[in-house]
This record gives sequence, C-alpha cells and structure tokens, in this order.
Amino acid sequence: MRLIRRLLGVSQARGVSQARGVSGGVRPPVVPGCIRRCSGGVPPGVPLGVPLAHDDYNSSTSSSSPPIVISHGMLGSRSNWTSLAKQIHKTTGRRVVTVDARNHGESPHTEDMDYHSMAADLSLLITSLHLGPVTLVGHSMGGRTSMHLALTSPSILHSLVVVDVSPVNQEFDATSTSQWNMEHFFHCLKAVTFDQDLGLSAARKDADRQLAERIRDPGLRAWLLMNLRQDPVTREVGWRINLAAIHSAFLRAIAVFPEPGGRLYAGPTLFLGGGDSDYIPVHDHGAIQETFPRARFEYIGGAGHWVHSQKPREFMDTLLKFI
Repeated sequence: MRLIRRLLGVSQARGVSQARGVSGGVRPPVVPGCIRRCSGGVPPGVPLGVPLAHDDYNSSTSSSSPPIVISHGMLGSRSNWTSLAKQIHKTTGRRVVTVDARNHGESPHTEDMDYHSMAADLSLLITSLHLGPVTLVGHSMGGRTSMHLALTSPSILHSLVVVDVSPVNQEFDATSTSQWNMEHFFHCLKAVTFDQDLGLSAARKDADRQLAERIRDPGLRAWLLMNLRQDPVTREVGWRINLAAIHSAFLRAIAVFPEPGGRLYAGPTLFLGGGDSDYIPVHDHGAIQETFPRARFEYIGGAGHWVHSQKPREFMDTLLKFI
C-alpha cells in the first residue's frame, strides 16, 4: 500500500495568489488527448505540453537565484501550496510558481495522462515563462513528474527536491480494504450525487455526508472536497478534477514510474521524507542514487506523507538550507 499513498498530496494552506496564469474561475478547457501528435520538424509521438494554470509569486523578486516551480500530488491542487509558496518567496526573494497538474484544479482536462505528458506540461510552463534553469519541488505524484522531467530534460533544471516519494516502484494491491486505497477514493468520489437545487455551501455539506459513509477521517474528506466547484456560467455543482481521466490513468500510467532506461540526473537532488512515512524507505537509497547520483536524503521527525503541511516550519528550514 506504500505506493498508493505516495501519489496523494494535501495541505491545509490557503491564500490568494499574486499573479495567475491560464483562466481562473472558469471550466477548464478540454484537450482531446494528452499526448498530442506533432507536426513539422517534431517527431511523431513526442508529447507536447498543455498550458498549466499557475500562480506566479514574482512581484518583489530581488534574487538572481533560480526560480522555484512547485508541483502538487494526485487529487491536490496548487492551492495546497499557497501559504508555503508565499513564505518561500518572501524569505528568499526568489520567484516561485505553483502549478495545477493537467486534469486538476484549473488546468486543462485531457483524455490521457502519464508522466511523459505531465513532464512536457512542466517543460512548456518553464519555457513559456522564460524561467531558465529552475529548482523543481514536487510532492508525491508531482515529485515523480519532476523526476521524469529531470531525467529527460536535465538542462532546464538547476536542482531537484522530491518530497516523500521514491522512483522505485512497489507492488499495487487493488484488493486492499485500507482507507488509503486509491481505488476506494475514486469510487467514493464517483458515488457522490449532486442535488443541483442546492447552493454551493449546502452541496458541500451534502457531499461530505455522502463521503462520510465510506471515509471516516474528516480532514481527508475536507481535502477531497477542495475539488468541489460551481460553474460560474451554468451554476452546476460538481468535481473540478477530471475524475474519469485520472482514474483511468492511475493503474495504467500513474502508479508506475517509467524505467529510467540508463538516464540519470547529475544535478543537486534532495529527497525529503516524513520520519513517520515509509514512502522513501532506506532500502531504496542505493537504487535511487544509481539514477540520481548526487541525491541526499533528509527525514523530518513527526511528519507523515504530507511533510509540508504537517511540519511546515521544519520543512521550510530543510528546503531553504538545500536551495
């Protein structure tokens, strides 16, 4: 069950951005396929990125140090990182960009989803914003996306921070009855029915009531309910995420990290895990360093998978010492 939990990402941090990219507060555009075939001089089959919704903390940037790009975990969004992103920007003076992964938040909905295409999304964002070599910070699924980009396009990275996830694949137990089983989450979310006669607040309470029948943890339900939205045009209440596409991609492409194929990332790398988490087990260190030879490992005591939200001060201290 370790792998399943690694793909989640959550924080209670909320806030207001300083600059927003893509469209905010409207239905995300639908792209018919996440690996769009190229034309012209680009080889067929090479994944092209989609434009990601993002918040850009850049109003008072004074540092010449590389910008920081932060990627959330599965079923999360960039809003999970708002508070920490503001603190990092204020403390370091560095430009900080938080993103919504495809099929999440306000980013485009696509039919397909895998680490190749999600890495291409990050590459497009970095290029479009003229960020140059960046420090990538990725949690869980976002950490694996960041690792894949580091392995396939190392020149656009200055350094890499992977938060509580390993590139080493583990077995997936689809029969587990654990509350953490991702299949359980998907089915719980899909089972929610929305009464369109209710306002957003009442609909949220009703959805929480329905989820409570299968998910006991109120904090976990509150996090999942951050994906609830009301369309500003149609006033329809529903899930903001592209639930069907994420679910379809999960076992096929997201639960398994692509084989490095001999590639390695030789830049500075920090694997930052929770002391109470088993998502970066010590026995993975050797295999990790074969692909990330400059990898360092740090663990924050008293933190589980959501290191950045459970121990934000310690997380910040460790991150800032590295970058």
